Amino acid sequence: MKTATATATATADQRYINDVLAIAMNMSSQSNNDPFRPAWHFAPQFGLLNDPNGLAHFNGEFHLFYQWNPKACQHGAKAWGHATSKDLINWSHQPLALAPTEHYETHGCYSGSGLVVDGKLELFYTGNVKFEQGGRTAYQCRATLEAGKQVKKQGIVLSLPEGYSGHVRDPKVWQYQDAFYMVLGAEDLNYRGKVLAYRSNDLNNWEMIGEIFGDGVGNQQSDDFMLECPDLFPLADKHVLITCPKNWIDMGGKKVETFDVTYHIGDFDHQTATFEHSNGVLMDNGFDFYAPQTFEDESGRRILFGWMGKPDEFEPYQPTIELGWIHQMTCARELTIRNNTLIQTPVKELESLRQDQQDFTGLKQQFTGLSAELVLENLEGADIKLEIANDCYIESNQTGLVTRRKNLKTAEWESIAWQGTVSSLRLLRDHSSVEAFINGGIAVSTSRFFGLGQGEEKNVGFALTSQKEITATHWQLSA
Repeated sequence: MKTATATATATADQRYINDVLAIAMNMSSQSNNDPFRPAWHFAPQFGLLNDPNGLAHFNGEFHLFYQWNPKACQHGAKAWGHATSKDLINWSHQPLALAPTEHYETHGCYSGSGLVVDGKLELFYTGNVKFEQGGRTAYQCRATLEAGKQVKKQGIVLSLPEGYSGHVRDPKVWQYQDAFYMVLGAEDLNYRGKVLAYRSNDLNNWEMIGEIFGDGVGNQQSDDFMLECPDLFPLADKHVLITCPKNWIDMGGKKVETFDVTYHIGDFDHQTATFEHSNGVLMDNGFDFYAPQTFEDESGRRILFGWMGKPDEFEPYQPTIELGWIHQMTCARELTIRNNTLIQTPVKELESLRQDQQDFTGLKQQFTGLSAELVLENLEGADIKLEIANDCYIESNQTGLVTRRKNLKTAEWESIAWQGTVSSLRLLRDHSSVEAFINGGIAVSTSRFFGLGQGEEKNVGFALTSQKEITATHWQLSA
């Protein structure tokens, strides 16, 4: 016999699902004439997508969970969407994974991670609760996906620790030897950003083993008031910590919140919970990259997805909102370490999309196709310009690479630069997005744009000009 609590939960879940189904039925024809929808990047059919969650290879498939507000193209009480793939390219939408229907997640099922244990995909996420009188709290929660079944919530496994504000979230969980470990992003009561580490023997009972990163940890000093979406993982013979540090900067006399992503390479000791690391490095030098998460597949590759967006003041001006959706994921990227630098490269599977190869050597060329790949070689000493749309272009010269884009709110040009010597570029374009991998992936620039293609046909994906003869290879990328 079902308990009253179980019945109430089932009713709340069904009501939420019914609401989403009604939206889906009314949105079914919206994508037919959508110039911005990607051909092969993952995007929601409707609603707002942000952080990738619960990434895993389980039961013969890749699983991508993601923060999703299916009810509106704005931030609110998030659910978890769910999709699966055999090849990291072709994705099938699955039933809604988590809906914010329990008392411990009233304001959203926030970000988290996945871990395969004993034939089940264990999911951990943050239940976000805001109080009517002000303030908030956070619960770290567990759910389980068995092969061929729905996600089942297991409830709270960790309440808010003492000494920290209600901003404790985004559990990343892994197994090391006979124990399970978790890192959490946190803000302490002195408004200092921290990464907390926990240990468990059973996935339900967790004890803190220390603060491993943040202001005041070891010799570290910073002004970050929060460290979102921490991801700590082994790679080669090192450990990599990815965080999203929150801070305030002054822009034209106005305080603006930062949405950067940094990585640190070092050594993590599971027994002492210490992380000795190098200086932080900015992980992306474009306009739209945040909250990345990684996982290891069955062949041992460390694969990353990132949210190709940011929750900044310009977000409400994106034109896809009128079409009922907003934001997409990056391409799947394999991570490696070379010369103590984190390397990001598109996964090998993406090469299967290539067709109609075009080779070019010269100074100027227009390459058609709004879903395409362009590889440029022999760039040392070259000043090049790549027009991608009438509101976005990339320049490379002796000092580095600059991405320029028109601001959606002000229509003024803005730019982000990477400093260094550019010897090669690999660019992936998918209608309204571009990912530029510099020098084999030592740096990346990721951006969305919403202008038209170049040229009279409006089908020119890359318009190249250079003052020095360079070599290029171009492919159309099939849907």
